[in-house]
Amino acid sequence: MKNKLAHILFLSLFAAGILVVIIGCRNSTPGNEPANSPNKAALTFSLKLDPEVYTKSHYKKPPQFAVWLEDPLHKTIRTVWVTQCTGRGNWGNNIVRPISLPYWVSRWNLETQCKGDPTPENPTIDAVTGATPKDDFIIETKVTANSVWYYYIEINTSGDYNDAFPVKQKDGRRDLNGNGQPSIIYKGRITSLPGQKSIPELIGRTDQLQNVKQIIDNLDGITTARKLLSEIEVSCQ
Repeated sequence: MKNKLAHILFLSLFAAGILVVIIGCRNSTPGNEPANSPNKAALTFSLKLDPEVYTKSHYKKPPQFAVWLEDPLHKTIRTVWVTQCTGRGNWGNNIVRPISLPYWVSRWNLETQCKGDPTPENPTIDAVTGATPKDDFIIETKVTANSVWYYYIEINTSGDYNDAFPVKQKDGRRDLNGNGQPSIIYKGRITSLPGQKSIPELIGRTDQLQNVKQIIDNLDGITTARKLLSEIEVSCQ
């Protein structure tokens, strides 16, 4: 009887040992590496907003903006940060801006398999959204070391009307969302190796009156919107 019990106990411990080994292997996969893993690197986004520009808009509010990464090898998209009004779909007492960052929304839809804009019921995760900064802003994200990334920044301040993007178009259409100049998009490329730095270029815009999912490369008529970000730098630590 004692031998039988010992045998059962041995089998139980043996099975438990296998279970521990299996669980340990799962936790050691690359996707579960801790943030301080030697296989990880930190990308730092340093942005400087110019209050002298956005405070001259009709609403005098800091701009909405989003920062995200796209992996050209695996075709994955990762939101790094987005201002909370757009990212949570919660505009408080302000006028709702359904086309504040339309290109980012289209990428977020691909990233999350969600449809439409983020809402209070279906927001972006808390880790990548926060209150709109008023001037300098720094955000960091971890990526696989020695990997190549395209990064994007989309920015838009409401009510920055000009002759090219007025409240009322010549054909009678009105800017019902208070958009003014549409959002503009910057793009850059960086390799996650220590000491690498990158400055993006302005590549296009979206549309003043409608929700578009593509970048328009014609920047004619974009004036003060170009000056919202006085400095942009992305670096790897």
